[in-house]
Amino acid sequence: MVVSGGLLAIGLIMTIAGAVMVYLSLRARPLEAQSKGVGVIFIGPIPLVISGSRKWVLAALGVAAVIMVVMMAGAAEPNLIGW
Repeated sequence: MVVSGGLLAIGLIMTIAGAVMVYLSLRARPLEAQSKGVGVIFIGPIPLVISGSRKWVLAALGVAAVIMVVMMAGAAEPNLIGW
């Protein structure tokens, strides 16, 4: 497999930027406000939503539903969405 030079450069830049962000986040002082996160785990085509406030759970369910439909469409008819 041949990797384009431009894609390789973009990948390296994104990796370095991610490492810098992790380093800066570890040095930062914690904020006073508490935040609640939402997690979505896919087991096959079935999404499991973990924790969070009501509006974020609904948003995560919406995104998970769209991803689930795309995955099922790709599995049923790969040529339909260009896979």
